[in-house]
Amino acid sequence: MCIEKERDALLEFKRGLIDDFDRLSTWGDEEDKKDCCKWKGIECDKRSGHVTVLDLHSEVSCPGHACFAPILTGKLGPSLLELQHLNYLDLSLNGFDRSEIPRFISSLKRLEYLNLSSSDFSGVIPTQLMNLTSLRILDLGNNNQLIVKDLGWLSHLSSLEFLRLGGNDFQASNWFQEITKVPSLKELDLNVCGLSKFVPSRADLANSSLISLSVLHLCCNEFSSSAEYSWLFNFSTSLTSIDLSNNQLDGPIDDRFGSLMYLEHLNLADQFNHKGGVPSSFGNLTRLRYLDISNTRTYQWLPELFHRLSGSRKTLEVLGLNDNSMFGSLVNVTRFSALKRLYLQHNVLNGFFTERFGQVSSLEYLDLSDNQMRGPLPDLALFPSLRELHLGSNQFQGRIPQGIGKLSQLRILDVSSNRLEGLPESMGQLSNLESLDASYNVLKGTITESHLSNLSSLVDLDLSFNSLALKTSFDWLPPFQLQFINLPSCNLGPSFPKWLQSQNNYTVLDISLANLSDALPSWFSDLPLNLKILNLSNNHISGRVSELIVNKQDYMVIDLSSNNFSGPLPQVPTNVRIFYLHKNKFSGSTSSICKSTTGAATSLDLSHNQFSGELPDCWMNMSNLVVLNLAYNNFSGKLPQSLGSLESLKALYIRQNSFSGMLPSFSQCQLLQILDFGGNKLTGRIPAWIGTDLLNLRILSLRFNKFYGSIPSIICQLQFLQILDLSANGLTGKIPQCFNNFTLLHQENGSGESMNFSVQYDYIPRSYLYIGNLLVQWKNQEAEYKNPLLYLKTIDLSSNKLVGGIPKEIAEMRGLKSLNLSRNDLNGSISEGIGQMKMLESLDLSRNQLSGMIPKGLANLTFLSVLDLSKNRLSGRIPSSTQLQSFERSSYSGNAQLCGPPLQECLGYAPPSPRIDHSSNMNPQEPDDDGEDFPSLEFYISMVLGFFVAFWGFLGCLIVNHSWRNAYFTFLMDTKNWLAMIS
Repeated sequence: MCIEKERDALLEFKRGLIDDFDRLSTWGDEEDKKDCCKWKGIECDKRSGHVTVLDLHSEVSCPGHACFAPILTGKLGPSLLELQHLNYLDLSLNGFDRSEIPRFISSLKRLEYLNLSSSDFSGVIPTQLMNLTSLRILDLGNNNQLIVKDLGWLSHLSSLEFLRLGGNDFQASNWFQEITKVPSLKELDLNVCGLSKFVPSRADLANSSLISLSVLHLCCNEFSSSAEYSWLFNFSTSLTSIDLSNNQLDGPIDDRFGSLMYLEHLNLADQFNHKGGVPSSFGNLTRLRYLDISNTRTYQWLPELFHRLSGSRKTLEVLGLNDNSMFGSLVNVTRFSALKRLYLQHNVLNGFFTERFGQVSSLEYLDLSDNQMRGPLPDLALFPSLRELHLGSNQFQGRIPQGIGKLSQLRILDVSSNRLEGLPESMGQLSNLESLDASYNVLKGTITESHLSNLSSLVDLDLSFNSLALKTSFDWLPPFQLQFINLPSCNLGPSFPKWLQSQNNYTVLDISLANLSDALPSWFSDLPLNLKILNLSNNHISGRVSELIVNKQDYMVIDLSSNNFSGPLPQVPTNVRIFYLHKNKFSGSTSSICKSTTGAATSLDLSHNQFSGELPDCWMNMSNLVVLNLAYNNFSGKLPQSLGSLESLKALYIRQNSFSGMLPSFSQCQLLQILDFGGNKLTGRIPAWIGTDLLNLRILSLRFNKFYGSIPSIICQLQFLQILDLSANGLTGKIPQCFNNFTLLHQENGSGESMNFSVQYDYIPRSYLYIGNLLVQWKNQEAEYKNPLLYLKTIDLSSNKLVGGIPKEIAEMRGLKSLNLSRNDLNGSISEGIGQMKMLESLDLSRNQLSGMIPKGLANLTFLSVLDLSKNRLSGRIPSSTQLQSFERSSYSGNAQLCGPPLQECLGYAPPSPRIDHSSNMNPQEPDDDGEDFPSLEFYISMVLGFFVAFWGFLGCLIVNHSWRNAYFTFLMDTKNWLAMIS
């Protein structure tokens, strides 16, 4: 039985705490709780009954993908002073609301263990802790508001063996001098203390009383050179473990580490640059068990590195080399007889996975993923202890060897993204296998029950994107219960495999592209309640979608696209984030959207169906929508006002419907990047709010509608605009001169940005992010382009009633790839500046009233592959170039005064004199002076007259002037004699 005073003190202490998780439910006054020694977190001395241990640390748990701790909060009352026999106090991982560390703790003088870490303490560490002279372990770490200032009190803790001050507000400038006065200290943790540019003096080193330091944690500081941690080499006879990871070290690895003869653990990971790799001095580390130099940009030949570690080949257990620039082939790792974990992922290994192993390996974990290794896989039977094998994203080829069936301890096998061709039946012997990922290979053949017969531990199966057929008997019951089923592009059809019905606990089911042509089986109405991702896309599944399929509460993704589903729109599930129903045969009204009240969906794609009628006016219920695609349906009527309330919206597609009327205001949708309203019956003027409020707009398509009026110059404020399509409307007036404000169209390089929309959630793979698309006229071909921002920069104003000239400012858009101004009433000439649009691939100015000559600069557009200048009033010779003469005659036809290849020759043609068209914004055509202009009739007349006057003027002078005549004939005779002499 515990002592009554101490029980009362504990109950008083409890009253000051807030226990939201009922952790102290065993503490109480009730008869069955009288003995405080039986309370949770309490231990008593068996003889005296005094409380000696108070352990209230919180235990972190991670159910699913979220971690939490049932913390205690409130105040720490002084009633603990009654526990004078307390030697162990742990209040870590709680939340004491930035209160100061209670000073009364320093009166518990028998304390040997004190842990207040990660509990949200603040203020300055009380110097009264110097009174705890029996203290052996002191952990005050990870209280980021706790100030570490004066450490003079540490020297009084003569028994202290463990000290952790990392993760606090470290302001102590004398930390080295004070800490090294603690003679018994064995382990020191100063992680995340902002330490930098510290070099102790010789006097500091000489005055150090610290002789037994064994473990040193200096992770996540700001050291930039070896000089700042050189002092640690003074402890060469005691140090066994050093952590310098996550600093800013630049330069080669210090070879003095090789002098630390007792070193067992060395972590140098996550640095700026370790040039030269592991130094040869590391061969002296004969006790080394753990070495991590991952993510340090180390560039080293792998066989050389292993040679330099040969001194530890009998002791080394863990070697982290991942995320570097290691090259070469994998060496004979079996020489390192103790090696259990080898991390080599994300390097540039380009050799073979050699079969020349001298003995059976002790490896338990091997990761070679994301390299360039090639060739066949070796006999994996030489690795009987393997628990995890990661070979993904290489160039391995051939069949997976039969010997893999002997890896009885294997839990995780990842051979994804290679060129492997077959799965052996021996894989079915891996009874401990939990995860199999063979996706993205060239696997072919049939997977039968024998491949899966003994995989009783399997929870994750991914065979996606191969050429496999999965065929089992109708009544086969698998030995496993899967949590992740990823079988896209595996041939499962034509009927749904019945064995899926036996799986009761999966959270992901992806059987897209699986050649299924059946109706949904009845058991689909009883899918697991915890199902989060359901992908049945790209099959031929028919019938109606039962409401039971979409009424689960935990759905994150439902993709039923590209099937033959029919019937009305199912209700949007309560918590679904991504809902894809496009390319089916759904029909009728979309009013069921109004039943959605939580608005969790971020992507909704109903395109390519047969929905009809007016849209419901309840879109405010789906306030989190980022992508809404209603394209290619039979919707009609006006667009509802509530669409304009979707403030999170980034992409809106309503093209190819029959919407009419004027646009509602979308001025609140200021995140919009894509606005695609093409192919409807919308009318009115282009609203000004497009230019004033949608400043993030990248794509604006209003093509094939009934908009009228002039193009508002306010849209020139859309500096990120990359695609503008206003074609086939009734727009009038002139083209705004401010189009050169479209900043992105000035850049000759592409934007390089993928149009990935939707909100990224931890649980949703990136493959489900919505990729934008657009229907555009590109190089005289109308097509739907996926991810158009990667390569398209286009302006299309064709088929309107625009007048005036082509603004010369358009030539400043040097990144523009397609310009279509055809089928308008534009006049004036084509600016010579068009030759500066170096990226132009398609230019269509046909069916206008353009006049003047074709500018020579057009010949400089080396990427130009589509040109149409037909049906204008252009004149003169077509400039000579390989580029312009390669186009068909039809590109220039309908210009009566245009000549030169590929049209007729230009003989006898005289162009009209240039005139200034005051209605045009372009400069008048300047005459050429390099002979390219076609000679006029006046030119020939003046040439004949000039010759006649010059000839008779010269001859008349010789007749009249005697001296000129003698000199001229003397010159002719001398010339004749000189020619005769040299011949």
